[in-house]
Amino acid sequence: MRRDGRVLIAIGDAAGHGLDAVARMAQQRHALAGLAQTGATAGEITTWLNELVCSDPAGQTATVVAGHIDEDRTLHWADAGHPAPLLLRDGLAEPLDAGGRGPLLGALPGYGYETSRTPLRQGDTLLLYTDGMVEHRGEDVTKGIERLAGAMGRFSDLPPRELIDVLLADPEQAGPDDDACMLAIRMD
Repeated sequence: MRRDGRVLIAIGDAAGHGLDAVARMAQQRHALAGLAQTGATAGEITTWLNELVCSDPAGQTATVVAGHIDEDRTLHWADAGHPAPLLLRDGLAEPLDAGGRGPLLGALPGYGYETSRTPLRQGDTLLLYTDGMVEHRGEDVTKGIERLAGAMGRFSDLPPRELIDVLLADPEQAGPDDDACMLAIRMD
């Protein structure tokens, strides 16, 4: 948490597998944490992170949702080719409007990412996840997102950690072909 009360949230996925992908993701994570200290908007931070990834001689791409929740419970976020977070409210989970979704990090130098704003309420649960939770071979990714949202709704009474445990344990959720990572935040 910053002195101004903002809480940084982010989830990302580097292209590829193995130690090279892990090293790139660690570099991007640390860069994002440093950029967030500037107080810039989510769109500006993501734009700067894109420039960093574009300058990497490895030429690999990544996806990210990054932003912050401020003291008035508003999520300010930017999306670089990543699945939009799911918002669980009143027992129903739906993806946030990704109207400002931009291209993958590293795909388009000079691209300016937009900041989206989503007001959050007490009791809301926000779920950020990687595509390994929703991609299944031979299936449209929107089906996987719908399946994950439906499971969130069925387990809406669980606290965040238990919700993640249940979703990861469900063989219908996490695909066997990719890594899966989730971050759940409940607004109390």
